[in-house]
Amino acid sequence: MKAEDFFCPKCGRIKSRCICERISTRQKNLEIFEKYCGVRELKGLFDTEDEIVVYRKFDPEEVERIDLSEVNLSERAKSALLSRGIKSLYKFQVEAIEKIREGKNVVIVAPTGFGKTEAFTIPILESLKKGEKALIFYPTKALASDQYEKISYYSSFFGFNAVKFDGDSGYSERREVLSGRADLILTNPDMVDYHLRNTPAFRRVAEKVRFLVFDELHSYSGLLGSNVAWLVKRLERFSDFRVIASTATIANPKEFAEYVFGKKFEVVKSSGRKGTLHFIMRYTPSFYGAVKDCVKSLLGKKTLVFANSYKAVETIAWILNREGIVARVHKGGMTKKERRRVEKEFKEGRVKIVVATSTLELGIDIGDVEVVVSELVPFPQFLQRCGRAGRKGQESVGVLILREDDSIANYYRNNPEEYFKDEMFCYAEKDNEELKKYHILSMAKEKAIFEGEVEDLEKYAKEGYLVNAGGLYLATRKAEEFLKKFNMRGIGERVKILLEGKEIGERALPMAIKELFPGGIVIHAGRRIRSLKLDLKNFVAEVEPYERGEEITDPLYTSIPRIIKEIEEIEKPVNAVYCDMDVTISVFGYVVKNVYTGEKLGINYLNEPVSYTFRTKGFLFSSPFPDYMDYEDFYAGSFHALEHVLIEASNSLTGGGSNYMGGISTPEGDIFVYDATPGGNGLSKLLFSRLEKAFRVAYDVLKKCSCQRVDGCPKCTYSYQCGNNNQPLNRLGAINVIEKVFKGERRKTDVEKYKEVAEFRYFP
Repeated sequence: MKAEDFFCPKCGRIKSRCICERISTRQKNLEIFEKYCGVRELKGLFDTEDEIVVYRKFDPEEVERIDLSEVNLSERAKSALLSRGIKSLYKFQVEAIEKIREGKNVVIVAPTGFGKTEAFTIPILESLKKGEKALIFYPTKALASDQYEKISYYSSFFGFNAVKFDGDSGYSERREVLSGRADLILTNPDMVDYHLRNTPAFRRVAEKVRFLVFDELHSYSGLLGSNVAWLVKRLERFSDFRVIASTATIANPKEFAEYVFGKKFEVVKSSGRKGTLHFIMRYTPSFYGAVKDCVKSLLGKKTLVFANSYKAVETIAWILNREGIVARVHKGGMTKKERRRVEKEFKEGRVKIVVATSTLELGIDIGDVEVVVSELVPFPQFLQRCGRAGRKGQESVGVLILREDDSIANYYRNNPEEYFKDEMFCYAEKDNEELKKYHILSMAKEKAIFEGEVEDLEKYAKEGYLVNAGGLYLATRKAEEFLKKFNMRGIGERVKILLEGKEIGERALPMAIKELFPGGIVIHAGRRIRSLKLDLKNFVAEVEPYERGEEITDPLYTSIPRIIKEIEEIEKPVNAVYCDMDVTISVFGYVVKNVYTGEKLGINYLNEPVSYTFRTKGFLFSSPFPDYMDYEDFYAGSFHALEHVLIEASNSLTGGGSNYMGGISTPEGDIFVYDATPGGNGLSKLLFSRLEKAFRVAYDVLKKCSCQRVDGCPKCTYSYQCGNNNQPLNRLGAINVIEKVFKGERRKTDVEKYKEVAEFRYFP
């Protein structure tokens, strides 16, 4: 036997411990770069110890065109198009024009920048008669402003008057609309809701509406879509109209449109890509560190960074600015002045980096974007975000960041091809009791409601909101006061944030209770603040600036459910019941973490818990019991782990909706999943309808996790939303439960015991 039989001649280590032949993650990434990419300016994105899971180059995808001479259009329409240099239309545009002409309600599904506006504007202009109106809804004022010039241009060829009607409109624009002189009205749901309820002149305009158009339909998913469903019901009391919608790629355009608008729809679809997209999937233990590295490696390029929450957006911008990289924030709730300033600076190139929520997914003109960096979202939504880059056919870069501590990110890391099969479903919940009340009272203020026209009239009359005048229900002064609180974008109470007595923002409940509890440290408007006091009687949080260290906080809390009413029941894969429920959230302490690394620095407890109860929708099911294993809190840990992973796994099924859901488990095997929005937002209903697939994704996450630990890890069982500091958890028990579900083992769900607050331990 020779020494080299046992020891490596290069490093001298025992061969079993030799590292000479091992390739580092960085080396593997660079090999991927050399073999598949080769674009030198992108090398920095591969030169990292984070894992590059996938690199893929998406080449331009041509879309079939039809020459204008072959399209049945009026001479006015052809003149308008030719004057813009448009000599042909995409095939989907022609199909949409024909279906709208035939009197159909139509959903147009096509990528960003492919002319959906022409597809609905031209047939509307060709169909409108003198005195008739079209309401064109945009989800944001910025998008309406962006599209106004184009629609105004086409309208002028037909002798029609297009006017923008939103909160930024001046006196002359409002006068044009309210006097009836505007033919095409570019607006948003908030503006129509307000003026339909409060302005008689606008109700006269509503009587002449023949078309409703909803651009960017996918952005109405959730609470806004639920509100729009009721707004359309209110408009239908004044006129008969057709509905046209346009959207980016979603899995259920027909079903979503028919649910929200209550009409039959036909779908016109197209796919395509104008420029080359370099797609990189990056897996990292530090989300914020990875975003910072990506931005640094492409410094100088116009970059959009997308995050899925206000908190993440504020944190990213704060970190980049601390590193000396100028970054601006773009998110909901900003003033018109702030929003326009950011858009203008970015478009002109004076600011190269903007960190945004979904507000910049939409088709606002912000110039040539070169790079998109995004938190995990479904593939169609990621492509929508990347549609902001390369719109004129130039090459662009899209980096998708997978967090190591995210179970669904680990699922895609292990099954990357599944990501490209991912679909994005839109959802809404029309049967939201909170919304229903606002809209029915609005109806009564707009026009008397006939007995039997809608439900719950007598209930609201008994509560003093309506008066029954011989079978006609009218709104009372109490209703008018109640309606002043209404907001199409949010629901329920909101907490004002006061710094030295001055209001600097607000946060909706129940989220406010998880962020603004006494001692809570959050990032707001680019700086850290610490909550001193949370007053839920007056809905005020007093805060102070907090500049010490690098810490932020996560809440420790309990959630306690009470079932109000059963709505729907299923038997497979488990016996589950969808229902109305009350949820009481009580924050009793908080974990202090490092903002960069997520490292836990300590736990503090409140002197008194802070609690809030809200009505919502969700579902409950009873799990089979796992075969007993001798671990502490075995049953509680098994069901708690299952609850976590089911909700996190739902991201692949609900379009990243886990942030807007909550969960509760008990040691007895009862698991609740609920909408974290007062009244419900439709997410838990979507998961309820796709529960079998959720169990399969959850099983894959748990079974294939490399940790192989009993309690699991951030890659499988942990949830960053957990109110119990991720304790207790048992991965093995959760796997066993799902295996029993797959074998058809069932338990009957006992809803009755939760119709009062049950005496159980609850694990959120």
